[in-house]
Amino acid sequence: MSSANRIAAALFSLLCSQPLWAVEAPTRLQVPTLAYDDHQIMLVWDKPSAHADIKDYHVYANGTLLGSANANYAEVSPASPYVKRFYQQDTAGFHQPIGIHSFTAQGLTPNTAYGFTVRAVGADGKESADSPMLVHGTAPVAPVFDVRRYGAIGDGEHLDTAAIQRAIDACTRGGKVLLPKGVYKSGALYLKSNMTLEIAKGATLLGSERAEDYPLKGYAQYSYSTTQRPASLINAVARDPHQPLENIRIVGRGILDGNGWKRSADVVDPSGHAMAVYAASNNARYQQDGVLAKAQVDAAVASGMDVTDAYGQMRSSLITLSHVNNVFYGGLTLVNPAFHGIMNLETRNVVLANTSIRTYDANNGDGVEFSNSRGAMVFNNFFATGDDCVNFAAGTGADAAGQPPQENVWIFDNYFYKGHGMVVVGSHTGAWIQNILAEDNVGDGTDTGLRMKSTSFMGGGGRNITFRDSALRNIVKQAFIFTLDYNDPNAKLDFKPAAAGQFRDIHVSAVSVQNTLGTAIEVKGDNQRKAYHQGLVFKDVRFSGAAKVHIDGLKDSRFEGVEFSGNGGVDPWQVSHSHGLVFEHVTPTPASAEGTL
Repeated sequence: MSSANRIAAALFSLLCSQPLWAVEAPTRLQVPTLAYDDHQIMLVWDKPSAHADIKDYHVYANGTLLGSANANYAEVSPASPYVKRFYQQDTAGFHQPIGIHSFTAQGLTPNTAYGFTVRAVGADGKESADSPMLVHGTAPVAPVFDVRRYGAIGDGEHLDTAAIQRAIDACTRGGKVLLPKGVYKSGALYLKSNMTLEIAKGATLLGSERAEDYPLKGYAQYSYSTTQRPASLINAVARDPHQPLENIRIVGRGILDGNGWKRSADVVDPSGHAMAVYAASNNARYQQDGVLAKAQVDAAVASGMDVTDAYGQMRSSLITLSHVNNVFYGGLTLVNPAFHGIMNLETRNVVLANTSIRTYDANNGDGVEFSNSRGAMVFNNFFATGDDCVNFAAGTGADAAGQPPQENVWIFDNYFYKGHGMVVVGSHTGAWIQNILAEDNVGDGTDTGLRMKSTSFMGGGGRNITFRDSALRNIVKQAFIFTLDYNDPNAKLDFKPAAAGQFRDIHVSAVSVQNTLGTAIEVKGDNQRKAYHQGLVFKDVRFSGAAKVHIDGLKDSRFEGVEFSGNGGVDPWQVSHSHGLVFEHVTPTPASAEGTL
C-alpha cells in the first residue's frame, strides 16, 4: 500500500471511530456578571452558527444531566407563558422560531465549584458534542441583614425609609439586606458596593407618595448636565466617577412599586391574566392622574420651575445607578414608576434577567435604559411598558463627543408585549450607540420592533447593530424605523447642537413580522443637510399584511430574501432620495425606486 493510501485509510478509520454529531456544540459558555449566589448559578451560551435544526440544549454539571434549557426557561422566566402562547396561536407556522440559550442551575451546595457543559439537541433528539467545560462556584452563604431587625414595620402605612437605610448601612461586605413578606413604604434608598438587596416573595417595596422623601439633588442625567433630577426609589450613585461603586445585586421574587400614578382599569394580557394599567398622563393632566408624580411636579412648580420643565425633569424613577461596575438585577416585578423604570448611567457589566417590568401605560415609563455604558445582558424578561422597553442613550449634542459610547449589549429570549419599542436606540445618540446584538426575542403589540431615532442636531448615531432570529406581530406603528425626525416633547434644548445623527451597519435577518398596522420599514434621513443612513442589510425577513416600506434618505444598503405576503401582490416599496440600494430575491419585486436599483 502506498504512503498516500495508508494515510487515507488511517483518516477513514479515525473518522469511523468518532461519533457523527447531528448538530454543532454550543460555544462561549459563561456565567453572566454576578448571576450566582449560594444555591444557584445562571449559565448562558452562544448558539452555533448553524442552529436551524437545534430544538433544545441539555446542561450537565460534573457530567450529570441537570435538565433542558426549554424546561428550565418555563420554570424561571416570566416571559415563558407568553412565548408559549404566541407560538401556540401561530397555527400556520409563519413565525420564526426562537431558541432558548440560558439555564439556571438550582439547588446547588454553597461555596462549591461545579464543572458545566452544554450539548445542543437536534430535531432527531441526538445530542452534539460537549461545549468546552466551564468551572464556576457558588457563593458562600451571605450574612443576612433583615430590615425588621432595624425597625422596619412593613405595614404599608408607616414610613420605613430610615430603618431600611440603617440595614443597608450596617450590611457588611458580601452581605444581603432582606425585605421579608410585607409592604415597606419608603423614600429614596442608597445602596453601596459589595451588597445584595433582596425583596423576597410576598414583599413589596412601595415608594412614598411625598416629594420630600426624594432629595432633589439625586443625580445628573449625563456627566455634563446642569439639571439635577430627584433621587429614585433605589439609588447607587458614585459621587466621584473615578471611584465607581461595584458589585451590587438587586434580586428577589417581590415587587418594586414606584407609586407614581393612579391605577386605571386592568386589562387581560395575552396569557389570560389581569394586567394593571396606570394612567397615561402628560404635563396638562398630571394633577388628576398622578400620585408621587403629582406631588413632585407640584413641588417643583411651587419653587418657581416652569410646569413643562418640572414635568420633564422632576419625577423619580424606580432605580438609578450611576458609575457602578458589575450589577445584577434578577427575579423582581417592577411597576408604576413616576418616571422611568431602571436607569443605568455610565455603568459597566450589568445583567437584567428573569424580571417582569410592568409599567404600562405610565408616561415615560421605560423598562430599562443604558446610557454611556459598556457591557450588558438583558434576557428572559417580560416587558409591558409605558415607553421604550430596552433603551440606549449616549448623550446630547456636540459636548457628548467627549463621553464614552454606549456599547456591547446582548438582548435575548425576552417577550415584549407593550411599549413604544422593543429595542430602542436614541434619541440621545451623541457619543454613539454601538455593538448591540438582539436575538431570539418575541414582540407582540409594541408600537415598534427595532426603533432607532435621532435628530438633525443630536450628533453621533447608532452602528453595528444586529436584530435577528425573532418574531413580531401586531406592531402598532413601524416594525423597523430609522429616523432623524424625532421630537421629544419633554426635551429642553440646552446643549450645543452637533451634526446630524446617523444609523449605519444595521443587520436584520431571519425575522417574521405579522400584521403590522403601520409601516413595515421606515427610513428617514435629512435631505436638507444631505444626511443619509447607510449600510442597512435586511436578509430573510418575512412580512404578512398590508404594511408598506417608506425609504427616504438611505444609501449603500441591501435587501435580500425579503418577502411580503397577504397584501394582494401590491408593490409595498416607496423609495426616494436614496442611492446604492440592492434588491435581490425580493417579493414582490420593487417596480421603481428613483434610480436606486
